[in-house]
Amino acid sequence: MHLRLEKFDIASLITQFQSEGVVRLDNILLENDVQRILEYYSEQVEFTNAFYADGHSCEASDAQINALEHERKHHLHSTIHSLAAQGIGFFYGRKKINKADSDPISKLLYQLNKPETLQFITKLSGVGRLSYADGQATRFRAGDFLTRHIDNVKGETREVAYVVGFTRQWHPDWGGLLQFFEKDGTPTNSYAPSYNSLTLFDVNKVHSVTSVTPFAPKNRYSLTGWYRR
Repeated sequence: MHLRLEKFDIASLITQFQSEGVVRLDNILLENDVQRILEYYSEQVEFTNAFYADGHSCEASDAQINALEHERKHHLHSTIHSLAAQGIGFFYGRKKINKADSDPISKLLYQLNKPETLQFITKLSGVGRLSYADGQATRFRAGDFLTRHIDNVKGETREVAYVVGFTRQWHPDWGGLLQFFEKDGTPTNSYAPSYNSLTLFDVNKVHSVTSVTPFAPKNRYSLTGWYRR
């Protein structure tokens, strides 16, 4: 597996990142590599559902949620949606990735951590020396969402957020958009899920992932994380 960074004009990317705080690099991987990753996502990854409830972040598998008594399950979903209506919360599938593992997603995370990749992202972003990138496989199904927030968390060392997209022929009417905002909540630019792309953005940019519509015929898959000092 190889990240095709050499084909991009770093000077133009630097200019765009300085101006907008976000860039997207298309066709970042060879087609065979993307196909292997997508097959692994759809056939082998065991996701847990990440969500916010009762004042803290939670995780539970589909089986754990489905095993709840009807009233408890209804209360859980009502709580999640009530908080989301106030702009607080999220619900989506995720799995932590370890770059030392041998599956296709872990191999991609390894590539994102190679010295030449770290140097490329450091130069592009202009944020100072980056040390590593963490990663999680994410899955957004119908109804999944991530409300407005920034990724710059006190006590963390996050500098640049990234999204590697694996969803082919996604229609923007299906939701799941990476939506950016002014600090007052005014929407600005948005990015539809894209196949074989790497999106990089400043951790201080306000953003969300809009809710995936009930009529979306497939899942939105990506590898996400942060480049850190």
